[in-house]
Amino acid sequence: MGVLSRKAAFLTLGCRVNQYESQALSEALEALGYQPASFSDKCDLYVINTCAVTEESVRKSRQMVRRAMKRNPEAMVCVCGCASQLEPDAFVGIEGVSFVCGTRNKEELIEAVCRGEGKTVSVKKPTGELAPTRITKFDRTRAYVKIQDGCDGKCAYCVIPSVRGDIVLRPEEEIVREVTALARGGCREVVLTGIETAAYGRGLPSLIRQIAAIDGIERIRMGSLEPSFLKPAFIDAIAAIPKVCPHFHLSVQSGSDKTLRRMRRKYNVSMLLNNVAYIKKILPSVNFSADVIVGFPGETEEDFSATCETLKQIGFLHLHIFTYSKRPGTEAETMPDQVEESVKTDRLHRLEALAAEMKEEHLRSLIRAGRPLTVLAETVNDGYLVGHTESFVECGIELDEALCPDRWKGAFLTVEPMRVEKGILIGRAVGNS
Repeated sequence: MGVLSRKAAFLTLGCRVNQYESQALSEALEALGYQPASFSDKCDLYVINTCAVTEESVRKSRQMVRRAMKRNPEAMVCVCGCASQLEPDAFVGIEGVSFVCGTRNKEELIEAVCRGEGKTVSVKKPTGELAPTRITKFDRTRAYVKIQDGCDGKCAYCVIPSVRGDIVLRPEEEIVREVTALARGGCREVVLTGIETAAYGRGLPSLIRQIAAIDGIERIRMGSLEPSFLKPAFIDAIAAIPKVCPHFHLSVQSGSDKTLRRMRRKYNVSMLLNNVAYIKKILPSVNFSADVIVGFPGETEEDFSATCETLKQIGFLHLHIFTYSKRPGTEAETMPDQVEESVKTDRLHRLEALAAEMKEEHLRSLIRAGRPLTVLAETVNDGYLVGHTESFVECGIELDEALCPDRWKGAFLTVEPMRVEKGILIGRAVGNS
């Protein structure tokens, strides 16, 4: 079989940075003649880009490696990412794995594919400059663009600094060139993302202004941001850029000051509320989503109740909720007062119910307001053309004879909100822009 007929599939777990890096690797493999394929297909090459943020994500990473080998025992199976950086032996020991690397040297995967023989292990300490990467396309009208790697945080629960290394920034000019190419390929919206997006610091508004000047890019979003970064000066700077979307994903983690101190976070509830209040004042249409951890060591029922009250006070469109998971080598791993799994699960379900309640109320408020929404049409799902508003409300648009999905995907549609179904706002198109 010639290389031009070979198929390669990716399975990407975890964050948006991993999704970006998988896309960059996929494009490099295409340049070698590999055809992109689904992970469920029988392929010649499988790449599993792993995650280590929780014990469950590491377990699932190993599971996906074994699943790939079952699909084609003759395939080359390559493993990269945070879980293989953290626990390389767990993947090296799986019979049939061809290549294992970590986080900062994923480009070596391409070299391993070119060699194509034997087992290679190259898990190095995540240090040094970033290898040049580039993407020119994305599966959707929205593209994730990596602007930095690494984290210098000392959070008690997090293993990511040890597997991603110190902070390294991609040069502005490299990012701008990449986004320009994406825009030429039809991308309308970019999400600037990183392991610690706020690490771009004072340079972030300048970078955003340069991207806003690129023809074809209509919306700019940012990845997860720590609340302490969202100071008035930063908000004023980006609010002056019309293409910046009024949506922020906050790394909240807890709404209890006591828990935040134990987590070694850089902010308290007062700072969170004050910064959010200022954002709402400057950007009245803003929506927020957040990451929240329940069951951190020492979290009492009173602490959990405080978290719920803080979240209700802010009002979130969406919450990503995790139960605390012990990670090797972290301070929290050996903290006293570990919370029982049954208690973690109970709090998870209660917070999920609160999240659904907050989202439902927000969606119904949009219907009551009766104002048309601008939606970037992205995919087709369950008989609807699905996209998002500027403030990241997911909207399903009813299809009719005049609304051909192939024609309208990637277009901005004016949508009249009508009802809520399964946590999604349903509307009908009344025009396009």
